[in-house]
Amino acid sequence: MPQRRSRRRWAGGAFALLLLCGLPAGASAMSVEQAVETGLAIHPRVRAALSEAERAGTDVKIARGGYFPALQISGGPQAGHMSEMVYDVTLSQMLFDWGRTRSQVEAASATQRRYLAALEVARDDAALDIIETYLDVLVARERVVAVRDFLQRIEGVRGMARDRSGSGYADRTELDRAQLEFARGQDQLAFEEGALRDANNQLALLLGRDPGPLQAPDLPAGRRAWQRDGLDAAIEAAPLLRESREDAAAAEAELAESRAALKPQLNVEASALRREIGGQMENDSVVSLRLRMDVLRGFSNFQRPAAARQRLEAAQWSADATRRDLRRKMRTLFDNADALVLREQALQQQVEESTHVGGLYHDQFQVGRRDIIDLLSVQRERMEAERQLATLRMERVRIDYRAAAQIGQLGELLGGRTHADAAH
Repeated sequence: MPQRRSRRRWAGGAFALLLLCGLPAGASAMSVEQAVETGLAIHPRVRAALSEAERAGTDVKIARGGYFPALQISGGPQAGHMSEMVYDVTLSQMLFDWGRTRSQVEAASATQRRYLAALEVARDDAALDIIETYLDVLVARERVVAVRDFLQRIEGVRGMARDRSGSGYADRTELDRAQLEFARGQDQLAFEEGALRDANNQLALLLGRDPGPLQAPDLPAGRRAWQRDGLDAAIEAAPLLRESREDAAAAEAELAESRAALKPQLNVEASALRREIGGQMENDSVVSLRLRMDVLRGFSNFQRPAAARQRLEAAQWSADATRRDLRRKMRTLFDNADALVLREQALQQQVEESTHVGGLYHDQFQVGRRDIIDLLSVQRERMEAERQLATLRMERVRIDYRAAAQIGQLGELLGGRTHADAAH
């Protein structure tokens, strides 16, 4: 079962979120869920994104260190008296900094959330790549079967042509024409088998092992909520958009930090030192309140808020652009899916009609009412329609997975939880 993500123990529990539930042990054919689980476990981009998220979590801890006391130690030999040692130990605690430390923590936290969203994006991209390759293998196998069935039918036609030629009922033209069509079919089979080998090799590379037999995906029936009325809400919750929004949140925190840096910071400092006083080495201690500011280098300190404001505006525009791109891509995918339904119906009817006509032509050819070219042509048309239908059916499945991956809902199609569920 997928595990609930823990923000406090991200390093230990995050990778478990990358794995999705598979089928029970002993299943003879690999499912798409098992393929995704296996591929994500070894995918380098997912591991890289996980490391980035863990690093961002460490940066948050570093930023929170600004609330704790700072210790400075220096020491060395006294100038002119190498045998005498001097030192200066200062312990300082920030009392008031106009929200600078808080802004640093908020910026680091927003950056961490951005990397967590980027991890989800990387995971969905990697999972979609595995799924697309998985579907490539299934399509290639169906197309190989279609061509082999075609060759089997052509072999039957070739046998009839051979019998007709041997009995003197027809010359060798029919047999030669059937042999030519058979050779063309063998060439097509070699092409399809080459595509199948390539797809198998690609999937084996992504999984780290030979995939073996594969199951056809069984998508949940009906349209999901994000395919009906909840598209806008799903887009707002999409990891890609959350990544852009968190980038804007980090920029906003950096703007607040740059403004606070222009004002003095109030510290309480306690110092213990050994130094020369009146020609004598003395130990001394001091407790005091200090106002400290960053070093001024021309007008650069005053220009930093302007630069931070510009970065914030750019991040906000980028988030708006991401939102618009997601809407455009989703609507395009939905429109394509609707068009594919009509095309699939037309191709299915074409396969059925060509099968029926092929049977009629076969009977008519046997009694001499049809030419062999008519019989061969209808068989080739049937084969082409079957190949296109196999591709089209899998293309509809691809669109569902692509749409889900765009808005972070791929886990729903793979039997896991959605990102919205994981956040609760």
